[in-house]
Amino acid sequence: MRCLSSTRFFLLLILSGLTACQTAFIRYQFPTASRSGLPTSTQPGSLSTQTGVPLQFWSPDQLPDAAETDAEATLVRVATPAPLPRPYRGFSDARVVGLRFAADTATVALARLRALPPPSLRIQQAEYEGVTPPGVVWIGDRFQMDEVEVPNVEWQTFLQNLAKTRPAAEIKLYLPDSTVQPVRGYFTNPFYRLYPVVGISYEQVLEYCRWRSRRVTKLLNESRGIQSLRDRDYVRVTYRLPTEAEWEFAAHYGTRLPYGYEVSTAEVNVNPQAADYLRRRSGSTNSVAQIRQDIQAFNRQRSEIVIFNCRREAPYFLAASTPSYVYDLPMNGLGLYHMTGNVAELVQEQGVTKGGSYQDRLSECAIKECGSYQGPAAHIGFRAVCDIEFPNQAPVASSHKP
Repeated sequence: MRCLSSTRFFLLLILSGLTACQTAFIRYQFPTASRSGLPTSTQPGSLSTQTGVPLQFWSPDQLPDAAETDAEATLVRVATPAPLPRPYRGFSDARVVGLRFAADTATVALARLRALPPPSLRIQQAEYEGVTPPGVVWIGDRFQMDEVEVPNVEWQTFLQNLAKTRPAAEIKLYLPDSTVQPVRGYFTNPFYRLYPVVGISYEQVLEYCRWRSRRVTKLLNESRGIQSLRDRDYVRVTYRLPTEAEWEFAAHYGTRLPYGYEVSTAEVNVNPQAADYLRRRSGSTNSVAQIRQDIQAFNRQRSEIVIFNCRREAPYFLAASTPSYVYDLPMNGLGLYHMTGNVAELVQEQGVTKGGSYQDRLSECAIKECGSYQGPAAHIGFRAVCDIEFPNQAPVASSHKP
């Protein structure tokens, strides 16, 4: 569980030592102590980072593609949650790519972080009450937003929890559309556990938010010993899609920069040990040995590429046939990952997406740009925001809405 204060401290810790020497570099590399606590496909943890419930995975034989199996047989398997499979033993998503930024970029970002206003009364109240919903950060003092796009493993856990109380025929309504997945097996393959869920509809997302609201509200009250809806300290957490204005406010976090970052390119250093991982992610037919050699040659050139996961000029082993790991660096000044690129994100305004995707050009990923949603697609996902209320207490003053 994270909050704005811890995120701010984490970023200040990274940046604080860099202002003394303007020729120094910020280096996000693999492995780093600052990333050791992030979940990956190899070590996703045992609890959901977004709801706090036990993670429940599906393997391909538990949920084959609907086009390849008898629908009724599939539903029987879905309705009976299976035990956790053996841990995925591939390469860690967090150790694939490192980035280097010039120190003057760090100085600007550090100055902005220091200029952020102190926590409001609303934030102070929530922290005093011990209310810290998992996986979100404060945006202003009005609402909290997911630090990452909702990944496949969270949607799998959602479906498994629904299957405990709802008929199999109803669970089928919330399966991602198998006909629009980026690659075969994207939703169930352990390799993509921490990649954004796609192929979902606006209506499915609303149901996910309702389920998550119930689970997190229960979690936060039980953890604080609250058993009655009438208790003065009872808290209600409501998850929903952000409005377009809220999404833009979070993406800009106090700037008017087109992508929310001082730069859009950086020097990239690729981990040669990730050759097999990148072969699988990019769909390359080259051997692992060849990819490793090409990575080493690329690193010697100290090349710069666009830092966002969009349609960009990049070596073949960094080509994106799917969205990417949800915790990929860099994050913005509020601690939000992939506000630019990766998957286009649904907002409350129906038919609209924000942020662009791995299939879009960089210019189409600018904060002010809008994409089109016409149904489930391989490049469209979402992140949620949550509102925190103490319905049995007097309201606390907050800042102006974004």
